[in-house]
Amino acid sequence: MRLRTLAATAVLALGLTGPATAQTTLDAAGLRALAVSEMARGNLAQAETMARALLAHDPRDATALTLAAEGAVARGDWARAQELARRAHARIEGPARFRMARIVAFALAKQGRFTRAQFWLRRAEPDAPDLRAAAGLARDYRMVASRNPLSFRLGLNVAPSSNVNGGSRARTLTLPGLPFEFELSGDARALSGLAVTGSVELGYDLPPLPTGPVRLDFRAMGRTYRLSDSARAQAPEARGRDFAQAVLGFGANHRLLRSGAPPIDLSAELARTWYGGEPYLDTLRLGASRGVALDAGRRLELSLGLERVERRDITADWWMPSVGAVLRQRVGDDRLDLTARLRDLRSDRPDTGHESVALGADYRFGRSFGPARLGLGIEGEWRDYDASRYTTGGRDDRSLRLDARIGLPDLGRYGFYPEVGLSAERVWSQVDLFDEETLTLDLGLRSAF
Repeated sequence: MRLRTLAATAVLALGLTGPATAQTTLDAAGLRALAVSEMARGNLAQAETMARALLAHDPRDATALTLAAEGAVARGDWARAQELARRAHARIEGPARFRMARIVAFALAKQGRFTRAQFWLRRAEPDAPDLRAAAGLARDYRMVASRNPLSFRLGLNVAPSSNVNGGSRARTLTLPGLPFEFELSGDARALSGLAVTGSVELGYDLPPLPTGPVRLDFRAMGRTYRLSDSARAQAPEARGRDFAQAVLGFGANHRLLRSGAPPIDLSAELARTWYGGEPYLDTLRLGASRGVALDAGRRLELSLGLERVERRDITADWWMPSVGAVLRQRVGDDRLDLTARLRDLRSDRPDTGHESVALGADYRFGRSFGPARLGLGIEGEWRDYDASRYTTGGRDDRSLRLDARIGLPDLGRYGFYPEVGLSAERVWSQVDLFDEETLTLDLGLRSAF
C-alpha cells in the first residue's frame, strides 16, 4: 500500500523541499528502511518522526516501536521510552529484545521505580547476546539495587531427606535404674521424606539517623513435608504436616557510624515459629556485630547476641547469650571462611539448658569446574546439657556436619540458577533418643546478581 501521508512525513523529516519531492511516495516498508538508515546515521529526531508516522499507520509495528523508544530515550522522555520499549519487547527477538528490556529498566530507574527496574533487568537476562552483556547486566542490577530502598530475596528449595522429623537412629531407649529397654514409637525414630521450603525476605531503608542508616526487615518461611512410603509404614498415623514449620519475623537494623572507627551493626527482631500448625516459639533477638579489615584479602567479623525464647506449647522460657567470630580469607580467587561460636542456653528444664561450642570452615572455589561452581563446608559442635530426664547427671552431645554445594550458572534463567547441595549430619549422644543421622539432598535456586 502506498501512503501519501508517509511520503510527506519522510520528506519533512529529511528536510527535503521542491516540486520534485512533492510527488515522492513511499510504502511502509520503504519508510521503515529509511527510518532505520537515519537512526544508523545518528539522526534520531528524523528517525523518531518517521517511526511515529509508521505507528500511526500500525501501532504494532515492531521496528517503529524500537526506533521511537530510542528517540524517546535521546529526548529524556522516560515515561514514553518505557511504554514504547515495553511494547517492542513483546514483538521482537534476539539482541534487539535485550536492548528493549534494558531501555524499560533504564527508564523505570530514571523515574525512581527501582523495584520494577530490577524486574526488567532480570527479564533481559535470557536475551543477553554474550558474556560481556550478561556481566554488564549484573553490574547494572547491583547498581539499581543499591539505590532501591526496598530489598528482597526469594528462596525455594526441595530437599529429599533421610530424617525430616529429627528422629532418633535408635530403636530402643534405656532409662536409668530400669533393667529393660523401651521400644521407640515410629514417629520418634527417623522418618524419610521430601521437604519443600519457600521463603521471602524484605528490607526497607528508612531515612538515615544522624548516627547512621536504619533498615526495617521482614522475613517469612514455610516448610512442609511429604513422608516416604517407608516412613508411612513405620509411623502409620504420622503425616508430613505434623512436622511442618513456619516462621514470621519483624526486625530493625541500625549501622552505627563512628568517625575513624569501623561501624557497628545493631539489630533486633521479634519472631514467631509454628510447628505442626500450632504456635511453638516466640523469640526476641538482639545483636551487635563489627567487621575489621586485617590486611589485604582478610577480614574478621565479631558478633554478640542475646535471645529470649518462650515455648508456646508448654510453660518454658529461657535466655541464650552467644558470641561468634568469622575470619574471611581470600586464597587466590577462592574464599575461605573460618567460624567459631559460643552459646549458653540458660534454662532449668532438663534436656534444654546447655553450653555449646561450634567450629566450622567453608571453602568456595572461585574458578568453575566445567559448568559447575563448587563449595564445601564442615562444622562440629559440642553440647553439654546440665540435666537430662534420660540419664543421671548431665548429657553430652557431639555432632559433625559435612556439606557440598554445586552451582550451575550456565543453566540460569532470569538471573537465577540451580544449586544442588548434599549434606550429611551425625549426632552422637549419651542418650540413644538423641542419636541422629541425616542425609539430605537440597535442590534450590540462587540469585546470580
